Amino acid sequence: MKGWVRGVLGAALLAAAGLPARAIEGGAMAGGRDALTRATVAVGTVGRSDEDDDKVNLTRCSGVLIAPALVLTAAHCVGDNPLGAAVMFYRGSRAVRPAHRAASVARYVVERDDDIGVNLSNLALDIAVVRLAAPVRARAPLPLARAGGLPGSLRIAGVGLSGGAPGTLKTARLVPLAVTGSGLTLARAVGARICIGDSGGPVVTGGGRLWGVASAVITRTPPCGDLVVIAPAGQRLTGAAAPGGPNRVARVPGALVMRTAR
Repeated sequence: MKGWVRGVLGAALLAAAGLPARAIEGGAMAGGRDALTRATVAVGTVGRSDEDDDKVNLTRCSGVLIAPALVLTAAHCVGDNPLGAAVMFYRGSRAVRPAHRAASVARYVVERDDDIGVNLSNLALDIAVVRLAAPVRARAPLPLARAGGLPGSLRIAGVGLSGGAPGTLKTARLVPLAVTGSGLTLARAVGARICIGDSGGPVVTGGGRLWGVASAVITRTPPCGDLVVIAPAGQRLTGAAAPGGPNRVARVPGALVMRTAR
């Protein structure tokens, strides 16, 4: 498999930083009463450039509410040096204000591989938890799925982009193809292609429980593709969505914890 994705997977990570607007192609518009889409958010992160400390990068992704003050997204969406982050919720397919400011981020460190861009085994760690400065009461968090074998069906939600702003929230059905021992799942989108800005978007089981978040697509024509790589949620989070109140600190084993600037 390594030879097949050489030079492809690295270009197909789905975070967007100054790239053309692309959202889920095909799929279905979000419904206003759908539990999945009501918990889905747009995540915007401002981070310090790795090459130049005087420059900042803006990354726009998707994410999902897993507790009143906790949002799960992909680790590569928040970067190494976040200066600030915020999330926006949706009413149906459109973003609604105000934005909710983040207080801190906990994420795994995803090491890059010079040969294929991102080592496949590391994508199983491609999750981050954003703790909001204040809990959100009007939205219901998604419950985590139990780790296990390959689910029978999956569904994804993603916000894409619209110029420099959050884009249209859409969903698509996924057919699970394989799951590794680390929980990394490969699935194929049905009647849709997953694109830039959909990274970190929630993937749920048929029962509506959070299975993981979109990490990358395997494609020969980036930035979109129908083969989706999903980083697992349930078996990686030990306390992020457990009972205990909105100010509970997310515990991500082996993670780097960062506090964003106020």
